[in-house]
Amino acid sequence: MEVQKLPKGETIRLFSRPPDGFRPIEADDRELRLYGFPRRPTENPELLKRWQRTFDRKLQVIRPVFRTMAYRRRRRPGVEPFKFGHEPYESLIWSGGIVSPQPGSTMRWVSGEWTVPNVYLPSNATSFVWYSASSWIGIDGYHGSVDCLQAGVDSDVIGGEPFGGAIRLLSPWWEWFPGDTHWISNFPVSQGDTMSCVICVDPGSAVAAEIYLMNLTNGAHTSFAVTAPKEWSLAGDSAEWIVEALALDTYEPALASYGSVYFDGCIASDSNQNLIQVGDGNPMNMTDFNGNLISRGDILAPQLVRCLYERFPSSA
Repeated sequence: MEVQKLPKGETIRLFSRPPDGFRPIEADDRELRLYGFPRRPTENPELLKRWQRTFDRKLQVIRPVFRTMAYRRRRRPGVEPFKFGHEPYESLIWSGGIVSPQPGSTMRWVSGEWTVPNVYLPSNATSFVWYSASSWIGIDGYHGSVDCLQAGVDSDVIGGEPFGGAIRLLSPWWEWFPGDTHWISNFPVSQGDTMSCVICVDPGSAVAAEIYLMNLTNGAHTSFAVTAPKEWSLAGDSAEWIVEALALDTYEPALASYGSVYFDGCIASDSNQNLIQVGDGNPMNMTDFNGNLISRGDILAPQLVRCLYERFPSSA
């Protein structure tokens, strides 16, 4: 494997390139591991059926090229007391769904599918300010953990003269916070594409994981193995499916008008191999500094959560 070392101690390992005509659905476990595809989940009929449906197609395997997004900084959403029911959590920057592992265990993998939104400027947008709706899945970042392993797509929009309208930018990315955010610069994605992502922590490890990202609309697939930033490890105390308002440089979180994002197939698993659906957890609402709802999370089915844009946030 090719190994890339990153400034904050993380590493990226790239899998071997599969031969022409390679079909994951016909491969054995050794080949899947060698070429960077998630293993066949034979222990669960529902997951196996989904795996077969996902990989029984023509694929465009992308050997990822990364660029550090140094101009961004991400902030964790804060911590609320653990809620045992299904009451919503509140955050200044996150909306969606969040689950916790069974007592005595830690989160080991998370998966989900969602459609990349076409974002718009908020009704009272400021010229030359980037507005963003970042859609992603991840492990950690809540219930006290300050690390977060995550991957997804940023949907950005900026307006004002001399643009004469709105300019949009899509950025597929991954990060292991507090490490840097890394843009996957050669991964093709468009508004309206359906993304699939699986993040798996290595057995017996809290510092190594694999990320599998696929565009179900155009067949693009990429994968890579990562390690945590130096002196950090995964707590494994939550998994989530999120639309986030990003903090850009010195700006406060500026959420784009994204309409709605549906995350489907929202399943995670803990170290005791318990399957945990988003319906087993809690929705999360994004509020502004005055407590007004700006983006809500609604759990609509055991494996389905909707994020819905409500309004532009007011000032503190």
